[in-house]
Amino acid sequence: MKKRFLWTIFGFSVMIKAVRKPMTLFRLFEKPPTYIRESEMEALSKNQIPSWLKLDHAAIIYPPTTSRRIAAMFRLSVSLDHTVDKDILKAALQNTLRRIPSFGYRLRQGLFWWYFTRLDAEPEIKDDANNPMLRIDEKRNRYYLFRLRCYENRIALEVYHALADGTGGLTFLMTLTAEYLRLKCNDPIEYSDIVLNPSDAPDPEEYEDSYIRFSRKAGAMEQSTRAYHVPGAEEDPHILNLITGKIPLDELKSTAKAYNCHITSFLCAVMIDAIQQIQEENAQKKHPIIISVPVNLRQFYPTKTLRNFSSYLFVGIDPKLGHYSFDEIVSQVSGQMSLLATEKRMNAKMTANVQMTNNIFFRAIPTFIKKPILSVGELLMGDRCCSNSLSNLGYVSLPDTLEKHIDRLNFMLGRPRAKPGSTTCVGYGNNLYITFSRKIKETDTEKYFFQKLVQLNIPVEIESNHRS
Repeated sequence: MKKRFLWTIFGFSVMIKAVRKPMTLFRLFEKPPTYIRESEMEALSKNQIPSWLKLDHAAIIYPPTTSRRIAAMFRLSVSLDHTVDKDILKAALQNTLRRIPSFGYRLRQGLFWWYFTRLDAEPEIKDDANNPMLRIDEKRNRYYLFRLRCYENRIALEVYHALADGTGGLTFLMTLTAEYLRLKCNDPIEYSDIVLNPSDAPDPEEYEDSYIRFSRKAGAMEQSTRAYHVPGAEEDPHILNLITGKIPLDELKSTAKAYNCHITSFLCAVMIDAIQQIQEENAQKKHPIIISVPVNLRQFYPTKTLRNFSSYLFVGIDPKLGHYSFDEIVSQVSGQMSLLATEKRMNAKMTANVQMTNNIFFRAIPTFIKKPILSVGELLMGDRCCSNSLSNLGYVSLPDTLEKHIDRLNFMLGRPRAKPGSTTCVGYGNNLYITFSRKIKETDTEKYFFQKLVQLNIPVEIESNHRS
């Protein structure tokens, strides 16, 4: 009886969808997100923007896991040498969207898959907020999946992760900033990979799903286990606590070199050391301390995509085996990074994801059933398996014509789903800016992290979005 009832409900939902949006029903019987077909490539080469796009393979996980509490956002900001002119910024935004139109789509839920459709309305520029990266209200935001904010000399871009990754967001923001400075200061602009020329036509490769283009036949997911989470009192859903440390790059590089490791490995080791101290002070059950490290796959493959194209790896220690000295942690993390951050391992993980979403049975599941399945899967294989994350956007090098107007860059992630916090960093000028975003009130991880840097003779300037 229950089965008959469920099949009846399912049949009615199909009929309603077919009557209301027949093209939607037709499209969503196709394969899940893939790279652009040749016909679409030809349309783009003629400067014709597709009316709809499929989500890339990394973006699939975000619609079913987004909620009132979890926004799946990231934020990039630049601080200029003058107060931002909002009218000129609006003109620069329009020109940038014509050059990078992949940011001009809205998210829709179909019968079998989520997908993007093209927007015609102009996006608004909003005032900046003390608690950034709250979930986007689609109607109030004219259905755009990003927010552009400004305050005094700061321009901030907040992006829903289904739209792009950090590299795509950085390219959009740097192109926008360059166009703003061209209009405002009448300076000549040197264009590059992350500073695109708004007068150029969109490149079809910037739309592609590079996961399916570069995945191979052998796929394998890494085994995961439950990781230790720093305890704390959770804040209200609208509160995101942010602490940013400004670190001189020269001192950081020389110290990391003394430990014979890269900056990302060194910072992961400092974070693990801080979390180990908290775990030992609380005398809690010794689950592994694991840091999730996103990996930009563009370093392995020749692609210009501005959509998602990154993977991740897990590094850490098992405190059940005993206390780890800092030297031991650095050695462990550096070795794990060397072993795991290879093209073949990254491709195997990428391929496994593509194979799962291309599975004929999984494709046939309606979205209202896919949503809880994907949500539980992400929870079990995502935040549950890491104590924290460290996303390093790398060093951003800009032409002199831009650098003279830009004082600093910032990169941060939104409220995490299950783990207590996330960490990001970006290098610019002579500094590295590392930002901790957390949903708990306690600041123990940040306190021990920065204390360790100071003990290693690395000076730190600290700022927060809350006085306490």
